[in-house]
Amino acid sequence: MHKSTTLNHRIFGSGDPVVFLHGFLESVTMWDFLTTEELAAQCVLIDLPGHGGSTALPEIASTRAMAEAVIETLQALGISNYHLVGHSMGGYVALEIAKLTTEVRSVCLMNSSFWADSPEKQKDRNRLIEVVKRSKDLFLHEAIPGLFVNPKREAAFIAALIEEAKGMTVDAIVYATEAMRDRPDNEAVAVQLGARLHLIQGEKDKVIPLELTGEKMAGKQAGWEVLPRVAHMSQVEAPEAVIRILKDFYKGM
Repeated sequence: MHKSTTLNHRIFGSGDPVVFLHGFLESVTMWDFLTTEELAAQCVLIDLPGHGGSTALPEIASTRAMAEAVIETLQALGISNYHLVGHSMGGYVALEIAKLTTEVRSVCLMNSSFWADSPEKQKDRNRLIEVVKRSKDLFLHEAIPGLFVNPKREAAFIAALIEEAKGMTVDAIVYATEAMRDRPDNEAVAVQLGARLHLIQGEKDKVIPLELTGEKMAGKQAGWEVLPRVAHMSQVEAPEAVIRILKDFYKGM
């Protein structure tokens, strides 16, 4: 279903494996803000297809194809029985992995969701694709600052993120956007995971609105923690809080 390849990755630490999957336009460098050594875990950071050092794209634009590529990589590395942490798009991929293999012990969705795009959101992604095709750089300069509560405070990091994202091809950005647009609703996966699912939410996140998350979480066993004065980039805007949440979550796993 997709080109067989080992995705670019970094591995460090020892203990239970925790696999980190970054978001749209990001790479493994997004996790540099977290003091992951505090987790006392084997940290496996993976570049998703089209991002960072994983330049090859699966034949079909889907979060499932991305998940299959991650699973192949983990199998090639001999890593099993692992926890998943997915930021934004990485969370969508994590849920697909949980559907495809029994090796997943838990899933933490960071600024992510388990429901599908609304028709309005799908239209937004289609407009995004057209903007990217016309001017990739213009899109990056307009989209990335809006992921933060205080773009001026994070100006240096935003500039670095934009510069790194410029290394992505238009095809890679379109691929990822189409995969997110067409991803399935995974509420059933959230129900099945139960207490093995935990959500980290930014209070000011414009991509994953707080009110919508509250509606979708009603009746779920999953944990949910909201970070004040944080938008879509929790690992950058509140790294200490994120590590605390992960440590507390894994104590119960």
